[in-house]
Amino acid sequence: MNVINIGYGSTNYYAIDCQNKYLLIDTGLPGTLGKMASQLRKYQIDWKDIPYVMVTHFHPDHCGIVQELQSMGVALMISRTQSDFLEAANESMKKFPGFKEIKVEADNIINEYDKASFIKKLGIPGYILHTPGHSDDSISIVIEGLGIFTGDLPLMNPMFVESNEMVDKSWALLKSTNERKVFPGHGPHAIL
Repeated sequence: MNVINIGYGSTNYYAIDCQNKYLLIDTGLPGTLGKMASQLRKYQIDWKDIPYVMVTHFHPDHCGIVQELQSMGVALMISRTQSDFLEAANESMKKFPGFKEIKVEADNIINEYDKASFIKKLGIPGYILHTPGHSDDSISIVIEGLGIFTGDLPLMNPMFVESNEMVDKSWALLKSTNERKVFPGHGPHAIL
């Protein structure tokens, strides 16, 4: 497996290469499908080779074009916790020009910590952890042997972030995994 940062602007979007198929983690703002397509071409990734997309949270820079991707055949997989926030997320993002309401098939909801369902549905060894701190719907995606995709969970750096109990608990949970490489939604990857 390989990680390719296909991000643009100030946000990282990741394509996880697993046997020439890709799991896409996070997408761009509404109206940026062309930018995403350009990045995929740059790395010679074809839409037909992306069966799944996951979003770390429902903020427009991380999920803004996800419904457009679904209309192209890329299935959105979300966590059980995220499903509770989908209606509110759709309502809050209506103000963005070009935003398409996000819909999720019931079979595309995966329980947190459920490694068996994750691998059965996605074909990749991993699981989802609920990691609030940036937003209540935030998740981190653990790909075993590769790393943790944290979205906008504030990095553990006492110089830049005030201590926050939720953030501290989320990082404690992430540290309890066997993974040490962290792929954030913004900025360079880090080591736990």
